[in-house]
Parts: sequence; structure tokens; C-alpha cells
Amino acid sequence: MLFARKAKDTPGMTLEGVLGPNNRLDDAEAIPVEKSEALSVSAEGHLLFSSGSQIFRLHRWREEPTAWARFDQPVSALSCSADGLVAVGLQGGSIAVIDQSGQAVDGWSAPPDLVSVSDCAFLSSGEIAVVDNGYRDDQNVLSIAPWDEVPRGKVVVVGRFKEPRIVARALHCPMGITPDVAGGLIVSQLDRASIVDLSGRTLQSGYPGYLGRIRKTHTGYAMACLSRRDPLIEFLKTEPVFVSDMKANLDPRYWISPRATPEISHDFPIELGAARLFGDVKPWAPSFSYGLVIELDEALMPIACAHSRANGRRHAICDVCSWNGNLIAVSRASGEILNLGSGSVP
Repeated sequence: MLFARKAKDTPGMTLEGVLGPNNRLDDAEAIPVEKSEALSVSAEGHLLFSSGSQIFRLHRWREEPTAWARFDQPVSALSCSADGLVAVGLQGGSIAVIDQSGQAVDGWSAPPDLVSVSDCAFLSSGEIAVVDNGYRDDQNVLSIAPWDEVPRGKVVVVGRFKEPRIVARALHCPMGITPDVAGGLIVSQLDRASIVDLSGRTLQSGYPGYLGRIRKTHTGYAMACLSRRDPLIEFLKTEPVFVSDMKANLDPRYWISPRATPEISHDFPIELGAARLFGDVKPWAPSFSYGLVIELDEALMPIACAHSRANGRRHAICDVCSWNGNLIAVSRASGEILNLGSGSVP
């Protein structure tokens, strides 16, 4: 009976073929940015990116970015409208809207029960879809979410001078949202490794990563992955007694979970499995952190990828976007904005 149940599980995609390992992330040109979390492209064609509680603006790659806006809380998400507005998600579950000059636009407010803003997207100049993954800012989402069966996430539409409304609920750690080719919205779920619509219907699943944000591109979509899916973690999900004991007796920092940085320490269970002779870490070594960007076609199937493997440092890719024909990504682990070039797809 056990094997019969497992046979019905959706098979996971492997890191081969178009998803085969490469060095695109480690070889990419980069701009160092402290505590960067989110990207977006303004209506004027400028790249906006967060750095802690600030937003910087970049006119062209290799130019010096300029400070553009500052907030009281760290920026957690960014989205730009076609008519020049910028939605800014902030830690603590709040949202602000500013115009092209960086000045606040009144009439926008987040509902009081919003726990987080992991992503947002303009539906029009008067409405914004906000993704709440359901976890507080002081909780380690990467450690906790893979072991949490409770669907805490939701999507809320916030309107200017309008009452907010929930358009999707009971989502498993939603991390990103973007318009689809049919004019609707699709959402990426971190641990379920799936993309769903607002009804919760799975459109594609089995991706080999813990999903971050997803963005529309000229070839389809680009998806940031906070780490690769780990076979040990997937195996331990079949061992409920072990998992229950781990959760009851260890701080989440020490759970067997994906991590944002490639640090190696004796404090971490089995983490030294990533070390090899004389401390040399091999690209194929087991590692709970990883850098991965997946390019998708309009049917949400992978067509190209970019890696930073176990021996790399550009891990935890939390956002990605298309700008001036290039694919731009944020590495949370290395604290950099990466330019991947035009990509593997013509």
C-alpha cells in the first residue's frame, strides 16, 4: 500500500537536460548591494532594487545606482505599474505606493491582519494584488515552511480608497505572483514547488527548487529559487516520528532544512557532508543552500536555467526580472544584483 501511494505522487524534475548544472550565476557580472530583497522595472525603464529600507535606481548596467526612496521598515517587495506608480511591500505586513518622484501616494493601506508582504503586483493603477505567505518577519521561512502542513498564505487585493478583498486563501507559503499569458494571475509556492492559479488549482509542479518569485519575460517566465530541493528533506517527510522529535527539541535554525547561505559549521546537523578532502567543497557535494534560476516557457515548462552550485556563493536567489534584454537576479546569500545576460534562450 505504501508503494501504491507513492506511485501517485507527482515526479520531481531532476537537475539534468535544460536544468543541468552550469556556472551562469557564479560567472555573472554583479553589483554589491547590502540586504537586497526585491527588483522591479519602472515605467521609465529604470531598474529599481531594494537595499534594506532604501530603494535604489539604476539607469544602465555598470552605471552608479542612485538612492531614490527611503522607508521606516526594510523593503520586502516591489512592483511597478505602467503609469509610473511603485508599490512597496514593507516588513511587518504594510504597503506603500509612491509616484515617479518617490513621493507617497495617499489612499493606500494594507489590511490589519496582513502578516507579511512577500510579493505584489499591480492589477491596474488603482488595485494591487498582495501576497501574504503567512509567516512573520522574525520567523525563518526556509527552515519552517518545508515542515509546515498548515496552508497559511493568501492573496489580498488592495485598492486605493477601497476595502481590501481576499482573492485566494489556504495557500502553502506563496512567495511570488505575476500575470499569466491569459490575463489572470499565477502564484509560486515555496515548498510545494508548484505554480497555482488563484483558485489553488495546480498548473505545474515538481520543480527541483524551493520557489521564490516568478516574473513574466519575453520567453515566458523566469523563476527565482531560494535553494534546490534536497533528497534528504524529501525522504524525512516520510518519517513523521523523526520530524516531530526534531521540531519539538531543536531551534528551527538547526532543523534539517534549506538555508540561505553556504556557510558550513559543526553546529549544523550533517552540514559537514558538504566538505571534502582538505576542506574543498565539490560542486556536486550535498548542500542545503544553492543558487538557481529557472526560465520557463508559456506552458510553465523549463527551457533554461542558471546555477550556483555547492562550491559557489551566489545562493538564495530571491527575485528575478527581465531588464533591457537581460535577466537580472538578486542573490540574498552573496548580497549582489546579478546580470545573467540575455539568457540561454534566443
